[in-house]
Amino acid sequence: MVTRRVLLKAGLGAGAASVFSGAVGGLAAFAQSGPVVRRSLHDMALDDPDLETYRDFVGIMQARDQNDPVSWLQYSLMHGRYGGGYRYCPHGDWYFLPWHREFVLMYERAARALTGNAAFAMPYWDWTVDRMMPQAFTDPSYKGKPNPLYVSGRTLNTSNWPLPDAWVGADVLKSRVYAETNFQLFGTSKNPNQDSLDMAWVVRGGGVQGFLEGTPHNLIHNAIGAFMPSAGSPRDPIFFMHHGNIDRIWANWNALGRSNTADMTPTDRNLWLNMYFDKNYISPTGALYGAYPRDLQDTRALGYTYPGLPQPDGLLPDQKRDAQLLSILGAEGGKIENLLVLPAANTEAATLRAPLVKRVRMSTAMQAEVVDSGAGPADGVEVFALIREMAVGPDVSSVRVFVNDDAVTANTPSSDPHFAGEIGFLAHPEGAGGHEGHEKALPSAMIELTDTVRALSKRGLLGGDQLSVQLVPVLRDGARDGAGARVVPAAVEIIVV
Repeated sequence: MVTRRVLLKAGLGAGAASVFSGAVGGLAAFAQSGPVVRRSLHDMALDDPDLETYRDFVGIMQARDQNDPVSWLQYSLMHGRYGGGYRYCPHGDWYFLPWHREFVLMYERAARALTGNAAFAMPYWDWTVDRMMPQAFTDPSYKGKPNPLYVSGRTLNTSNWPLPDAWVGADVLKSRVYAETNFQLFGTSKNPNQDSLDMAWVVRGGGVQGFLEGTPHNLIHNAIGAFMPSAGSPRDPIFFMHHGNIDRIWANWNALGRSNTADMTPTDRNLWLNMYFDKNYISPTGALYGAYPRDLQDTRALGYTYPGLPQPDGLLPDQKRDAQLLSILGAEGGKIENLLVLPAANTEAATLRAPLVKRVRMSTAMQAEVVDSGAGPADGVEVFALIREMAVGPDVSSVRVFVNDDAVTANTPSSDPHFAGEIGFLAHPEGAGGHEGHEKALPSAMIELTDTVRALSKRGLLGGDQLSVQLVPVLRDGARDGAGARVVPAAVEIIVV
């Protein structure tokens, strides 16, 4: 049986190579019948029919009366307000992927209706291949006229560009996204307290963010700046290229043979599939409509697909490992004897001048289980940091997580061998409460430490019988080093499974 543990131990095989080989472009997509094919912006000509249609559509929507329901502003307000709170958009829970799938479709259908191009397919930005924002969105003008896809004030000349491997590299997507076989570990987990289909749960958050949402999704929003770090992010036309790629990654994950619901309990399956996003979307006629996740599973049934989708790779879930992690996250509401936990509540802050450090005893025998590269029962033992309910200051863009580095500072880069991962936080105005009129849980996230621990062991940098993690906040672009650069997690847990 090949599971995630075995696959990662041996190195990811060539069976899934097509997922990670980059963009598939060209005009051959137009010759296909059936669902439209969403294509990569990589090497797409500036006058490509899909780009021309999208540019025209954005211009039409921006030129309309912005009080009209079918306008650039009113469409974006279904997501949230720039400088204010979120409206319907979910972050930090298991509705993140299906809600945004329908949101991108809402714009794609409106583009067809308003431009008359029934063949239009929303392009996507494969940021693993193209580490800078595509030219179609950075040129202020196009054919001598203002470019509707350009937004002034973006932060495209900072140290975040080109986008780093730690966020979007092919290897990190292989090991931390595509190698997961459980939906709640691949995406984001449910709020463990959810007990009904009341739509208030959609915007409440309270799940634990996986790598896909917490790292490339959040951090790229922040790196772009202007509207993108905020609840008003759909006011930037690049939003749909970014979320198109997130949606493509989900489609790739399913094509590899991963099930969205097979590992869920019957109760959880009902809560996820049958939640109704009531009146969360606007049709091209201006009418409000809703959607169920159960109807958002198959892109072809929704009228579109992506080129180069992979064949199933035969990777099977490690049910014991997944059940342990879900129980720890609270997704199943149970308790297990996880091997290592820092249970004490935390009140200390990670600041730019003083990282938050948490230490736990990790015996040499347990270290050997994690780092052992031989065959046998020890294969694939993994270690994670679960960082719960982070109170994040307004000046913080993200928090970086390091392992066993007492000398870490705010200037320590993600290329440092002690670096384990980075968790991004979208902007949240003080007093906005996260979502308009709704309670919003503080963000929680899980970072895998396994590769970092193994690499440090090979370098002789683990040492002793302690494992420590350091949390270092990263200042938001344009923010000053002040009291707002703080992160206070409610708890930090080190988990070995």
